[in-house]
Amino acid sequence: MRIAFFMDQFPRLTETYFLDQMTGLIRDGHQVDIIATAPSGQPKVHPLVNEFQLLDKTRYMDLLTAFPLSNGKRMLKTIGLILRNLHRCPRSIFKALNYKSYGCTSLDTFLRVVHGAIALSKGRDDYDIVHCHLGPVALMGVSLRHIGLLKGKIVASFHSADAYVYPHKWTHLHIYDNLWEWMDLCTVCSNYMSNTIQHLGADPRKIRKLPVGLDFTKFTFKERKLKSSDKIKVVTVARLAEKKGLEYSIRAMAKAIQTTKKNILYQIAGEGPMRQQLEGIIEELGVGEQVKILGWCSQPEVTCLLEESHFFILPSVTAQDGNKEGQALVLQEAQAVGLPVVTTIHNGIPEGLIDGETGFLVPERDIDQMAEKILYLIHNPSCWSTMGKAGRAFVETNYDINRLNHRLVSYYEQLLNGGLLPEAQAYYEQNEAAML
Repeated sequence: MRIAFFMDQFPRLTETYFLDQMTGLIRDGHQVDIIATAPSGQPKVHPLVNEFQLLDKTRYMDLLTAFPLSNGKRMLKTIGLILRNLHRCPRSIFKALNYKSYGCTSLDTFLRVVHGAIALSKGRDDYDIVHCHLGPVALMGVSLRHIGLLKGKIVASFHSADAYVYPHKWTHLHIYDNLWEWMDLCTVCSNYMSNTIQHLGADPRKIRKLPVGLDFTKFTFKERKLKSSDKIKVVTVARLAEKKGLEYSIRAMAKAIQTTKKNILYQIAGEGPMRQQLEGIIEELGVGEQVKILGWCSQPEVTCLLEESHFFILPSVTAQDGNKEGQALVLQEAQAVGLPVVTTIHNGIPEGLIDGETGFLVPERDIDQMAEKILYLIHNPSCWSTMGKAGRAFVETNYDINRLNHRLVSYYEQLLNGGLLPEAQAYYEQNEAAML
């Protein structure tokens, strides 16, 4: 199959799932191209990017999408791009400029379609499958196909802010109406996300649950034990952003540290806009020796941190702008290496562990309950091994990337063969029920 992945910024160091999905398809003999809005600009790249020469397969739209960049600057950049390319692809540009022909309802969609039209004119635009990650990208994809600039079945995948923030940013709750009508299939990582996009207008008959998967060859299980002289190491891997809720895990950890005499080190791997604020909280609480923010870490560095730690925390919350986590794949990664997890009742997160068996769930922003679960794990190291084994078994059953990639390919094949037949529909719905 010829498959195009439409992405936002690519490649991003933390988004290993996309890489595993793409490289898995390449290994299976499919032709994969990548069309991205812009380079990520990150100084480090995942080893898979170089191993599979993914940058050679990538075209960029040169589209400025990052918030809070002004729409005026984006429009000026687009005008310049149009003038530079008008002589080369006038037909594509004029089709994209006729925004009424694809029912454009926002400036963002218009800019994406114009940039997408120019990018597609630089290479092939006939694909079997066009897999669009994130709602705005998928809206661009169906619009380009609608005006004849792109060929292929459109598969949309929703992840987080594209469902919780983007529709309200443009004050059009129905901004995705064309997407719901024109897309061929939509994948979501959780039942919670499925319910969310149905509330936005998606047809449930087009939705399939496809969790984000793991390549288990990269995650070595380790049974967690504690020697009397060991320091108890706790870890979080997360961007330092509001929806990650790190203020609450820091405060809960400080409370636990003040309650117990155990030697504890809490390490946070990640970078982001809240770093200065979080470091101020650490200083205010007087736990600078026990709580460390490490900044960005490469995948090997993250793997090492997970291997050396005893349990994992992810204190996700709903941000003020409504943004939420998607699946929070890092929780499955932590369980894959044998770490008990402490996390929150948030979005689809409860679907990604077994409360009381592989980890613990607490309400969002509840510092006392989080501290209680942290203290339980600190004072009961004998449970680490049992919880760790249960966690590994749980994620192996539900999140194996190879199994999920094969499932995705089966969706692709059925779309190319005219859609899901009733018998196949029943079969895959039965398989999906086993994933819940």
